[in-house]
Amino acid sequence: MKNNKNNSNLKPSKKKSHPFWSFFWLTFLVISLWYAWYSFYAPSNNIAWINDIESAQKLANNSDKNIMIFFTGKWCSPCKIMKRQVFADTKVMKAINSNIVPIEIDIDDPNNKELVKHFNIGATPTTIFINPEGKVMDYAVGKVDKSNFLQMLHKISAQEIDNSRKRSDATQMRKRQLEQEIIGKVKFLDEPENFSTLSNSMINYNIPGLSLAVINNGKIEWSHTYTNPNFPDQKLNDTTIFQAASLSKPVTFLAALRMHTAVTIDLDKNIENYLKSFNLPQGKQTVNNPVTFRNIFAHTSGITSGGYQGYARDLNVPTDVEILKGAIGVNSQPIAVLSKPNDVLAYSGGGYTLAEVALQDIHNDTFSNLMKTWILDPVGMNHSEFTQPLIVKDSSKIAKGHTQSGKVLDGGWRNHPEQAAAGLWSTSFDLAKFLIEIYKAYQGKNSVFSASAIKSIINEERDGHIYGFIVDRSNNGLALTHYGGNAGYRTGMTIDLTTGKGLVYLINSDNGGALGNELLLSASKLYGWNHFNRIEVRKQSIEKTILQSIVGNYLWNSEVELFITFSNETHQISLHFPNGDDYKLVPIMGENLEFIHPNTGIQISFSTKDDKQSFTLYGQKAIKQ
Repeated sequence: MKNNKNNSNLKPSKKKSHPFWSFFWLTFLVISLWYAWYSFYAPSNNIAWINDIESAQKLANNSDKNIMIFFTGKWCSPCKIMKRQVFADTKVMKAINSNIVPIEIDIDDPNNKELVKHFNIGATPTTIFINPEGKVMDYAVGKVDKSNFLQMLHKISAQEIDNSRKRSDATQMRKRQLEQEIIGKVKFLDEPENFSTLSNSMINYNIPGLSLAVINNGKIEWSHTYTNPNFPDQKLNDTTIFQAASLSKPVTFLAALRMHTAVTIDLDKNIENYLKSFNLPQGKQTVNNPVTFRNIFAHTSGITSGGYQGYARDLNVPTDVEILKGAIGVNSQPIAVLSKPNDVLAYSGGGYTLAEVALQDIHNDTFSNLMKTWILDPVGMNHSEFTQPLIVKDSSKIAKGHTQSGKVLDGGWRNHPEQAAAGLWSTSFDLAKFLIEIYKAYQGKNSVFSASAIKSIINEERDGHIYGFIVDRSNNGLALTHYGGNAGYRTGMTIDLTTGKGLVYLINSDNGGALGNELLLSASKLYGWNHFNRIEVRKQSIEKTILQSIVGNYLWNSEVELFITFSNETHQISLHFPNGDDYKLVPIMGENLEFIHPNTGIQISFSTKDDKQSFTLYGQKAIKQ
């Protein structure tokens, strides 16, 4: 028998593991765990990701940036790696946060189903760059390393620079064309077209200065301040402020609309419930049909017109309450409710002054402070203010008002304590910003105004007007236009809420109305607005004796005195308005004795009834006295 002890030597012996292999497997395990953690659980980078396309588009539109959509999934390891290896890089982060709106979309989220379908996403990660309008600029399917991703960003940047340069070239071309091709309001048939340059028009109309801003596709395409070489003493630039005149009214209304949205006022509440410093005299208003902020701003309150002349700077400036009362030293009539509220549309500066007092009473603050808080600062109107009298720190930054003859107004301008109606100082650039905010709200884009509030007031059109704006819905558009005129200033602004095209002009001359009309017509033709059209007529000759027979004083609309004069030198009659406007009229073909003002297109038609001469202007009779 064999010895069992010896047999035990035949059993396999245990070998000790080599230290190298122990270290290898331990290291492999650590790296694997770290890789898994790095891919899925590492801290996120500092890119300001957005998680929904609507917010990204609003931000892109407001900041004029392109959008990067990064399609990912919860268990997409390459996506996680890309976020750590690419998006965590300082160069990449800086480029994205400075120039791109980044959005991260989880393809497994049901809320993103339509977006995934729209871009036909089949794999993750997928990176797509689009412009604010949604056009694809570049894309990549699969994981992209840092080097290639930086090349993509460079390509997008170069493409944007090229597009920007092309836009700039096109903008400058349109600007030059507008400056070279000014057309008149009236086209006389059978006569050749006559273009004027902007410079020549300013000289011909004796206009010292013009602040002009053009809006295209919801953005300020360009703005410029023009001067007349015949007025060398004035120094104007793009931050020079002009009196905005009645453009103050829509700015005031939109501030009040924001207050209504914030529930600090109720536009439909009896305004007498808000008044503390003034008692509205009893007129045609009743408890059941009161004067309200809404009918004041819509010019249907029934309150007297209150066209304001302003006050020379060497005169004491009355308070707004004194103006409402028609106190001593006030150059306007006391306000009164002459017709039933909501009954008729009648332009009312007096109503706006009443609203001004009520807003101050409600908030216990000055009107200029209220407007700064509720409208000027939110919109970014950095060179605008309602302060009256204006605190003059540097008079060279103020466009002085001029008469028709080109004389500077005494003191440079008149004070307008009727701030809501006529007291705004501004620039065309600032007012263009204001119009763009209305456009953006109507389009449902991010705006200081509530989209629902803007769309609500658009539905309140009455007799072709919406809260003082003239409305034009022709050619499937929706254009809002407003004009203004203070002593020494003529102003206007327009915006199409469907296309985002518009214009603002501020002119420091009583002669500015004609040039303002020509700017609107010329820009409309150049940019394809189709809202401002020329009047086409034929001239006719009329005997001198007939022209002389209609000379005299006329009472228009039973309250405004107008004058017709005849010039032996030019054999023309002229229509004179109380504000100093003097319109030389041209006889034209028509059913009656008809005339037109070539610069503005204003037409009047004379007739005689019961030996009483009269003419029709703006649909109202002017009877010879």
